[in-house]
Amino acid sequence: MNGLRMDELSAEVEVLESKLSKTADLTTKIALSLKKLSASAQNVEQAVKPIYNKTQSLTVLSGSKGIGSPPEMLPTRFLPVFLWRLRSDKCILAELVLTAPPHRPSKTGLTEYLASLKRINEALSCLKKSNLRSSQKAVTQMTGLLKVGSLQLEDLFRQALAEDSKSVEPLHFITKAFEELPFPTFQPHKINMLAVLNDFLSSTLAASAGIQSNAPQVYAEVRGPYITNSLASLALAIVNTTRRTPAAPYDKGSNGISVYTNALEAIFEAEYENICHLFPTAEWSQVYIATTALPMGVFKKTLVDLNVFVKQNMTTDCFLAFDVIENVQPASIRLKTKTGEQKEFSEALKPLRTTAQSSFSYFLEDIKKTGQGLIALPLDNTVVDMTVNVMSRLRRMADYPNAISSLLVSLGEGNWNRPYTAPAVIPPSFDVGADGSLLLSNFCLDAIDQLIHELEQKARAIIKKNSPVAVFMVNNVHFIESNIRTSDLRKIMSNQAQAKVEKWRKDAVKMYMEQWRECAAFLMDVTYTKQQAGGKLNLNSKEKEGVKEKFKNFNTVFEELNQKHKSYTFPDKEVRAMLSKEIGFIGPLYGRFYDKYKDLMRDKYVKYDRHQLDTMLAQL
Repeated sequence: MNGLRMDELSAEVEVLESKLSKTADLTTKIALSLKKLSASAQNVEQAVKPIYNKTQSLTVLSGSKGIGSPPEMLPTRFLPVFLWRLRSDKCILAELVLTAPPHRPSKTGLTEYLASLKRINEALSCLKKSNLRSSQKAVTQMTGLLKVGSLQLEDLFRQALAEDSKSVEPLHFITKAFEELPFPTFQPHKINMLAVLNDFLSSTLAASAGIQSNAPQVYAEVRGPYITNSLASLALAIVNTTRRTPAAPYDKGSNGISVYTNALEAIFEAEYENICHLFPTAEWSQVYIATTALPMGVFKKTLVDLNVFVKQNMTTDCFLAFDVIENVQPASIRLKTKTGEQKEFSEALKPLRTTAQSSFSYFLEDIKKTGQGLIALPLDNTVVDMTVNVMSRLRRMADYPNAISSLLVSLGEGNWNRPYTAPAVIPPSFDVGADGSLLLSNFCLDAIDQLIHELEQKARAIIKKNSPVAVFMVNNVHFIESNIRTSDLRKIMSNQAQAKVEKWRKDAVKMYMEQWRECAAFLMDVTYTKQQAGGKLNLNSKEKEGVKEKFKNFNTVFEELNQKHKSYTFPDKEVRAMLSKEIGFIGPLYGRFYDKYKDLMRDKYVKYDRHQLDTMLAQL
């Protein structure tokens, strides 16, 4: 019994020892775990303590500078704490984007919108500087927000421009009866808004979102069509006025090019003023050129159409080319002074200038061709249509002294005598110091010289007789001289040129007076006689016969010339009076001859006394 009990106890001891061994092993493991836990706790303490200390410092910083201070003022190690404030801005931005579209923002709304974008950009900049891998998602999100915001602001810029870019009626601003109104520019509040938007789109903020500023391009895209549409009616009218019938010489100002040019100049000036208010100085020229490119394209196309028309109607419409140059050239100079415009207008004018230069040689060749083509002259030997037409063209040229002087300087002295070629006349190198007014005077003189030469040649071929030829030439040259004297040609042609025209008129008068000088030759007394007492002449029979013959021949020729002269037509009373004065030289010659021989001749030889002859001369 006792032995059995011992066995049981021994078995229990073994079980207890086995459990004790397991317990010891577990205790050892727990001790090891506690040791490890202690080490981990120390590590946690070492990690948390600095964070706690920095949090305390940040609390102090928030109280002094404000947590909303720009993030670049915060050390990078404070960034995790800064992000809590960023959440608010992201919500504000999202609300602005979704619930307050920027196409109609209030002033406050736009300010808040831009401020929120600015804070997002500041935070984004800090995140990028931290170079934390865990912040890449936030960087991507904020970049996307900035991009959306920037694009919407660009749309706002475009819409704000469009609101004030409805086409206007140009005549309202340039043809007021009492005053000229300037073309509209942006109001101050609109300028402020556009300037703020442009500053944002041009800032590094937009660049952070990967957006390059398109404000200059947007401006040009909106304002260019505004200018073009506003001037469209004028451009169309310019081309339509060329379709006139019947074909008649162009009258200055009838095309409306001056109205178009003035409107273009005025609206360009107004646009340049807008650009100067909105963009940096360095961008003024670039934006101006881009904005005016479309309307300038239409202007160039209009001038090309006019050039084609002028080429096809050179005789009647070369003056249209002069009118265009006369208006566009000064406008170009004025715009260059105000806007720095360099070559747009000069490039647009090039084709028309080339055509206008060729018109001078065309004019001279046309005079020659018309003269050679004459098959009949007026039966009454008055002014021929060719003379009227040539002087009309010269008078019309006098309406454009500045344009024509400029063209002639480019062409060079005498080069208008070169053969005309339809495609173009290539101007040689020219003297920039040449006197354009003198060149214009010389050209007019060459044209008149060519005209008189053709008239005289044709008159001698058709009329043939000297007296009618002389009448024809006197009438035509006097008409030329009168046109010069009573028009602006008097101001254009130099004294030397007018003196030469006067000489041509005197030559024509001299031609007419040749027959009257032949008549007067009968009164030239070369007979020497002996005088009797009392002063009476003592002529022998031969001498008496000579005197009788002189009276007889004079009477015959004088009566014939008197009759012819009265039959001639002189449309201008000045011509008849001038010739009558010239013929009057016969009166004193006849009086001296009559007084000398009247007592020796019978009445049948002396038909007129001094008074009678003077009366007849006065009635010529």
